[in-house]
Amino acid sequence: MNLPATGVDWTTVTSERVVARLTEVPLAVRNAALIGPKDRTRHHALMDDLPALREIEIGGAAPRRERIDGAARILCWNVERLRHIDAIERILQVHRPDVALLCEVDRGMARTGNSDRVVEIAARMDHGYAYAVEFVELDLGDAKEKRDHAGQANRSGFHGAALLSDVRLHRPFLIRIDRRGDWFDGTRGEPRIGGTIALGAQVEVGGAAVTMTSVHLESHGDPAERAADLRHMLRLIDAYDAASPVILGGDFNTSSASLAERWADRPDWLRRIAAEPALLLRPQAYEPLFQVLEAAGYDWQHCNVPDVPTFSSAQDPRPRSKLDWFFTRGLAAHDPAVIPAVAADGRPCSDHDALAVTVGPQSKT
Repeated sequence: MNLPATGVDWTTVTSERVVARLTEVPLAVRNAALIGPKDRTRHHALMDDLPALREIEIGGAAPRRERIDGAARILCWNVERLRHIDAIERILQVHRPDVALLCEVDRGMARTGNSDRVVEIAARMDHGYAYAVEFVELDLGDAKEKRDHAGQANRSGFHGAALLSDVRLHRPFLIRIDRRGDWFDGTRGEPRIGGTIALGAQVEVGGAAVTMTSVHLESHGDPAERAADLRHMLRLIDAYDAASPVILGGDFNTSSASLAERWADRPDWLRRIAAEPALLLRPQAYEPLFQVLEAAGYDWQHCNVPDVPTFSSAQDPRPRSKLDWFFTRGLAAHDPAVIPAVAADGRPCSDHDALAVTVGPQSKT
């Protein structure tokens, strides 16, 4: 367990603090944070004060397998609050990944019925899970969610990441990628405590311990910020285990620009998309995080379907973009797929499609 003293920047260490249940943040504490000072000093103090931001909850079914003999099928998915749990479960049941790396998973949020989404999806799959908090939500969510759930309260206010598997998860770990607190003051519409995270564990695949990590990078940042956050995260993964193979999967928000560039002058952004067709589907030339990953020995060519978008939004009229990725190091990857996030009735069940890939240890020849 690597836990610093209170007051230390929690993004500089990897937490391996496992609990049976995350420590709740009382509603009174959340309400006080919502109406109190909104500067970074206050945000950092709140992060230090909330144990849930450093804990990893392990629960669900006991492992049915100790290892994966041969290659493993891995799925990653931004499940958008796990709002449409029935449709998402159906897709997971159809594809039956050995390990699912999920982000944007609610617990105790009014917008998802104040239910415990990770416990519920794990029970339906008969899988074990790891769960960690990205943000403690201080309000009901975005503008639409505030309208739809006006007068309600969040039971827990947790929004985070999860790993699902029927295979034993060894040495679960949590990396807090940032604690800038840019959401805290509410100027982005959703006042929150916390920041982006990576949640991982090791799974034995083909005789090797493979570090599997669900990653979520900040959507409101710019390419330079994402590259810096990614570089920082890779250093902590190496501090956790530099020798083992690694697979990273998740929403890297590779939008090829900052939020301000995309929205401050919308017509200009749409003209730029029309002039640069690769902008949304081939962000490698615009997002320096790809160079960071390449320098660290990570591959994406063999574990992703090229030029296929993964994100769409009813609120965003731009063409669909490629925000979600797998990256591997020390692994042989094949059969990548993009799995449409479409319910049985044809409606979307997330604003991100799922990705899947098969990985195994590289040949030593």
